[in-house]
Order: sequence, then C-alpha cells, then structure tokens
Amino acid sequence: MNTVKTLKPTGGIMKHTNTISIAMPFVLAATITYGNGAVAAPQITQADLSDSTITIYGTGFGKKDQPAPVLWAFGQDVRENGVQVAKEREIGLGRPVPVAKDPSLSIWSRGTGATFSDITRTTGVTHTYRATNEGWLGWPHAFGGENTPYSDKAYISWRIKPAGDINSYRTVRISDVGGVFDSGKDRYSPGEPVRILTSTGSEISGRIVHYDAAKSLVHLEAGTLQSTDSVGAKIVGLNSGAYGLLKGDEFFQSSISGKYLRSYETLNQGGTNSVFSTNRWIAVQFNSSGSELRRGFETQSDSGYGVPNISKTTNWKLLEAFIDLSGEYGSGYISMDSKDQKWFKNLYIGDSKPQDAGPTISNIGWEPAGGAESVNVGLNFGEIYFDTTPQRVVLSDQGLFSDVRGNQEFQYITEWTDQKILVDIRHGALAPNGPLFVYVFDESNVVNKTGFCVANCDVDMSPPSKINLGIN
Repeated sequence: MNTVKTLKPTGGIMKHTNTISIAMPFVLAATITYGNGAVAAPQITQADLSDSTITIYGTGFGKKDQPAPVLWAFGQDVRENGVQVAKEREIGLGRPVPVAKDPSLSIWSRGTGATFSDITRTTGVTHTYRATNEGWLGWPHAFGGENTPYSDKAYISWRIKPAGDINSYRTVRISDVGGVFDSGKDRYSPGEPVRILTSTGSEISGRIVHYDAAKSLVHLEAGTLQSTDSVGAKIVGLNSGAYGLLKGDEFFQSSISGKYLRSYETLNQGGTNSVFSTNRWIAVQFNSSGSELRRGFETQSDSGYGVPNISKTTNWKLLEAFIDLSGEYGSGYISMDSKDQKWFKNLYIGDSKPQDAGPTISNIGWEPAGGAESVNVGLNFGEIYFDTTPQRVVLSDQGLFSDVRGNQEFQYITEWTDQKILVDIRHGALAPNGPLFVYVFDESNVVNKTGFCVANCDVDMSPPSKINLGIN
C-alpha cells in the first residue's frame, strides 16, 4: 500500500515552400534564462507524495494536450506518446542499435554506427548508446519517423559522456616505434601521458589514445598539436618509455564542426532545420530550392567554429535544446548542465512559417565532418527526452534552480492540467535520503526559481564549509 504525504509550501518529404535550417554555437554563458522574464512562473502550493508518484498542485502550469512527452528513451524504459513499448527490452551489448522504417521494430527510423552500451549514469538505466568514430540516430517513430506532424516548438534533452577531450584528438602518421605505449582502456580513451618534442625545439604535452601498428598511426589527445608541429617530432611515453617519430605527412584532427544534434522538420531540406554542432547554433532559412533566405544569430560576430566545452571533462553532462517557431521570429537555445548556453534569435519567419511539419530529432550522437571519421572519437549518449513543448517536471536536491545545473532528474508525466500535475517518481542519481525539490516548466519555458520541497526537507545537501585549523 502506498503512503501519501501532503506537503505545504515551506520556502524525407519536401512539404514546404520555405525551409529553415538552424545551427547552434556552443560557448559559455554566465547564466541561463528560461522564457520571458515578464511571464509569471508556475506556482506550486501543495504536493502529495506517495511511494511511486507525486501529485503537484498550484497555478500557472498551463494546458498540455498530451501529458506524456513524445519520446522517453531511458534504457529499456521506452515510452512513445504515453505508451510503454518493448523495443529495447532485449538487446545485445555492443550490437548495432536497430534502425527500421517499420515503427514496430525500432525507436529510430534512420541512423548509422550506434551500438548498445552498458556505460550508464545511474543503475536505474539499463543501457545507453555508443558512438565510435561515427554513430547517430534520428527521426523517431514516436514523432512520425520521416513524416513528421506539425509542431511549432521542440524541446530535447539528453545525457552525453565523451571518452576524453575529443576536441583535442589527433591522428598522426608514426614510424621508428620502440617499446610499447600504454594506451587507453580501449581505442577511444586516453592512456599514458606523452611528451612531443618538435623539430623547432618546442615541447607539447598530451596523452596517447591508441597506437595502430597495422596502419602506422598514433591517436593522441593533444589539443595544441598542429600538423606543422608533427613533422619530424619525437614522441615519448612518460610511463612506458616507448617512443616514435611523427611523420606529419598524414595528420587528422577531431572535427570541431562535428554534430551532436541536428533537428530538421522534414527530409530534403524541408521545414525547420536546426543543427547543433560542437559550438555553433545559428538559424538559417532556405527556400524550396535550397537558397538561403536569412539567418538568426545571437550576435553578428557568431561565425565559424570554436571550442566545444562539452569535452573538457569526461563526466556525464545534460544537454538541452529548445526551438520556438510560434511567433514571427524564430528563436532557440542549447545549454549544457543548465548553465552554459547559446541562443539564436531574430530569425524572421512571419511571412513563411512552416505549416504542416515540426522540428524533430534528425541526428543525435556523433556525426563527424570534414573527413574526421578516422579520428577515434568515442562517446556515450542516452536518457533522451523529446517533446513538442518545454513543459516538464524535474526533481533536484538543490533548493534554487540557479544551483541545479545538471543535477536534475526528469519525471515522467501522466496527468497535466493548469492546476494539477501527476508524475511517476524517478530518483535517478539523487540520494534517496536527500531533499527533493520540484521544478515545473510552463509552455514558455519559465520555471519556478525556488524549488518546492517534497521530501527530506531538513537535510542539508550543501558542501561542507572549509575548516580553519589555525596552522600555517
């Protein structure tokens, strides 16, 4: 029997005459802004907590025609438009993720190179997807596959874990190898530190990822290494003492224009296209012949590619993308851990708005560009949440949303009205004996800035203070 605790407040087909292509830069921002500041945030007044659900009462939640998200893909827990499906109940680790035109056979209608992996963020998730060199999935059947229905908004969240600082990955021709380098645990993860001595006398530090003796190629994590540096440079493993001579006549680097996410409306340049590259988020609108009409940037200086901050650590990261085409001007953002954010805005679509399709997940995972497929990039991605509205519920152990960052867990919504929401509890990585704060996002992506505590409200989860021992 469930016990209930009531809590009170305590603190492709070308369908369009015109099409939009959206690409997003990924750089640091000081803070993240959700929705229009003039819009009142949802107000939570009460919560009923049981063993498996939370019933949330309040005002300003808004109308949500379908309570459940379009796609919930958390390991074998897969739900499409509110219906539990068994598409990934029986999988083989290391086996290719199925891609099929038949919606009864797979989640995804398109994709290549992705495999099933047991590398997960929490024990409650059975598996994630693995991309090595190249691997992506797209066009989920839950949203029509390649024949997407109409929507003027899209909200996508997912978790990603790179094997190393993949933006710093290099692949170089090597000769005269002596000894055995201490490579990483697999072909995609960094191993021992190395020192590279260039012919000009400079020194570059890095790590070896993999030595491919058959092809005489060495895969490195060395972000400052350029092709000119590698000509005649000597490389030494600092643990193994192994060494070699870099040739420089064959040099590849991980593409900083590689894509983690694309979001189109239809195939063949139809509808709203958004491309999340490693650091770009620009919106470009094309006409039916593929000619560019206009663009939307955060600033006019947003051009070219920059550093993908996503790979600075190998921790799991929360990525979120939001596209809003409901007004005369299209806008959207992508964020990492709810703090590093980049916008596009001021894309005028008032006289050429899409009419019969909506943005979907067309590519998620890793899609290299510029011939970078030979670089041993590896990453895991999963816990995919996709909806046609940003309305959602998350739990965190932090009482202010500004402190939540990636420390949030998405809740599966089973009922939604303007004054009442019912969710299935999902603790994820949150400690079961820690505080649980509820956050509700409305259709404008506005969230209550102060969380509503529903459990263990007297537990302090803040980090311990530094103790001054008075010792010099």
